[in-house]
Amino acid sequence: MRKNISIISIFILAVMFQITGCSSQPEYPPINYSTAKTYDYGQVVWRDLVTPNPKAAAEFYKKVFGWTSSQVGTDENPYWIFKSGGVPVGGMYLMSDAKKDAGGEWVPYFSVSSVNDFVNKSKAAGGNLIVKPTQLAGRGTVALLTDPQNAYVAIIKSLNGDPSYVDPSEFHFLWNELWSNDVQKSSDYYKTIFNSQLEDKKDDNRDYVIIKNNGKPSSGIIKNPVENVRNHWIQYVRVSNVSDIEKKAKDAGANILIPSDSTIRNGTVAVFVDPTGAPVAIQKWPIQ
Repeated sequence: MRKNISIISIFILAVMFQITGCSSQPEYPPINYSTAKTYDYGQVVWRDLVTPNPKAAAEFYKKVFGWTSSQVGTDENPYWIFKSGGVPVGGMYLMSDAKKDAGGEWVPYFSVSSVNDFVNKSKAAGGNLIVKPTQLAGRGTVALLTDPQNAYVAIIKSLNGDPSYVDPSEFHFLWNELWSNDVQKSSDYYKTIFNSQLEDKKDDNRDYVIIKNNGKPSSGIIKNPVENVRNHWIQYVRVSNVSDIEKKAKDAGANILIPSDSTIRNGTVAVFVDPTGAPVAIQKWPIQ
């Protein structure tokens, strides 16, 4: 299962340390493009793809979702912005010094009121600090963590506020879900660090936990459907026709991990791994 689910391991460190240790740090685009400087603490407000092959990733997402990409970082520290219909939806880093079989990964950024306080809270709850709090010019303060079961998660205190929530358009990110090998342990950790409210539901007769932060749904936790793989955050993209996008993804070189199936959320979901090893879910929303 080389690229069914990617294993970043320490290679993401090379990406972040390359940025933090460089004297010519690039200016990063803000994550908030509205005029309101408000914050949505506890919500996922940004996502970055860390990939060993940015060129292949950019071509893939253009073919499948119609996303454009443009480099905004320096040649020494490249960074790209993905846009859908002219609207920024995520970023992309080069995974430097990656081994041949290293796959990519989409990393979610949760908004927090204090990066340092959150890091200390995470450590006390059993999480690990991977990249210390770092100022990114133009963007704000970020840090990279893993939860007690080694799922990568980033946190951010944006320089100019968080994006205002709007109902996601087609080909924009819709949801984020943790595939956990121990749902109870994951639930306890995220409840503790975010002071979350947890709601237990059923998803096609499977247990599903909704994480609510500040009273608003933030993320989901489900039992990991893939054996022998560490905990992993999966990002969902909204589509109007799952089978069409699934075919486009396959034709563009994706490995279909979970094909659309009428027994799984009425056939409104599929999960594939992009050609650089990063898993992505697509979903028709609302479920009909």
